[in-house]
Amino acid sequence: MNRLLLPALGLLLLLTACSEDNGTNPPITPQAPRGLYILNEGNFQRGNATLSFYIPDSNVVYGDLFQTMNGRPLGDVGNSITIRDGLAYLVINNSHKIEVVDAATHKSVRTIASPAGASPRQIAFASNGYGFISNLLDNSVSVYNPSTGALVDKIGVGTNPDGLAAAGDLVVVANSGFGSGNTVSIIDAGTRAVVKTVTVGDNPSSVLALSEYAAAVICTGDYGDFNDPNDDTPGMLYVIDLQTRRVADSLELGGHPQRLVRDTDGHLYTIQGDGVTRIHLASKTITEKFIPGFFYNIFVDTTDRKIYLTNPIDYVQAGKLEIYSMTGAKERTVDVGIIPGAMAMTK
Repeated sequence: MNRLLLPALGLLLLLTACSEDNGTNPPITPQAPRGLYILNEGNFQRGNATLSFYIPDSNVVYGDLFQTMNGRPLGDVGNSITIRDGLAYLVINNSHKIEVVDAATHKSVRTIASPAGASPRQIAFASNGYGFISNLLDNSVSVYNPSTGALVDKIGVGTNPDGLAAAGDLVVVANSGFGSGNTVSIIDAGTRAVVKTVTVGDNPSSVLALSEYAAAVICTGDYGDFNDPNDDTPGMLYVIDLQTRRVADSLELGGHPQRLVRDTDGHLYTIQGDGVTRIHLASKTITEKFIPGFFYNIFVDTTDRKIYLTNPIDYVQAGKLEIYSMTGAKERTVDVGIIPGAMAMTK
């Protein structure tokens, strides 16, 4: 009996210790019905991107999960994460690849090699099941067939494509131009051709599908001369009607907004220099500093109604994951990896 009780007691103490607010790296395999992946970018050319996993129910964080479960490092600069059909697609920008992970076991399924030097940024899946990958340095979008695990086509778009989103059978791509671009390309997923190029504001960086008929685009604005803030162009929000393939509406946000997410109450959220800006799209009401602070990325959990924000601290030491209610009240902070960025919930 004692031989059974002692290990059980030890496990209980371990789980209790790991549930503290800043506990990381518990030495057990995460088994949870629902959890949040945090893709930590790591430092450029250091090859130290990591994958953290946060379980909201128990407040446990697992650090460097990819290395733990697969016995090898993730790569150089983790840029974005998309979950589709039980698989997590981890876009590793400077390693020019996408790691595909089983979201239940956290084990590698395959590695998708991008074209040489392409610098992939994001992947989105259209209604026909194919994935579309923006290639920042190749001025193209690769087409991925999940049935075969292979890239099957490449589509030329604008300069330095960054964010993209699928809306039904269309894919909307933000052509950032490293700040000097001002267009989005609309791709027909079936024909794999650009069917329209739409002019928006300076430096389109993030795209969010609002429905299969509309997409929102954040334009970060041009910084111009970094030493002269007076020559900057303002951040903008554009809504594109995907039926007419024209700009349906726009809203000046000012500053240099980045990222774009939504809740189920008609609000969009973006990150600006001094906090999170909330936008009620129907009324065009802008609430600046809805959550004040310095943040790098944002994710809204519409099931549990939480706002997750990453804080990179100084871009050198391990960063933080901050958790807020939908009213903007801070609930807790946990430790994650270096430059925590993109997030996705497993279920």
